[in-house]
Amino acid sequence: MDTKGAFVIVSNETHQILLVKRKDVPLWDLPGGTIDPGETAETAAVREVLEETGYSAALSAKIGVYRRQKFQDEQHVFAGIITGGEAIADSAETAGLKWFSPHHLPLLMVPNRKRQINDFKNGDRDVTVILKDTSMLAVIDLFKRRLGK
Repeated sequence: MDTKGAFVIVSNETHQILLVKRKDVPLWDLPGGTIDPGETAETAAVREVLEETGYSAALSAKIGVYRRQKFQDEQHVFAGIITGGEAIADSAETAGLKWFSPHHLPLLMVPNRKRQINDFKNGDRDVTVILKDTSMLAVIDLFKRRLGK
């Protein structure tokens, strides 16, 4: 795989999920990002939550590995909780934060995130999933990657 990322489904005591509004594209996403060379997926996941939200997090489970073959992309998705820190409303990558009910997620989300959140809600753990990427947002993402943008 060309790219590897780590993302966290951060939930609170009322079972809401924390999403971040991305600055590069106006979509809601799970906190997360690229795994740096020599870094484990778990370390990257915790680091990315802190960078994007201001919160320290502890991972509680690995939901799974999601592979996007067309994109040469592999995403490690974890469940986690907040252990400290304070929310940052604006960072280099994040335009905002918001807690959502897993049953009422925003319409404009990064492709496949709703699938990953549904796997979390269903209690799936350590799954390996090959994603089809048939949505219009996925097609646009693939086109941008092939153009090098």
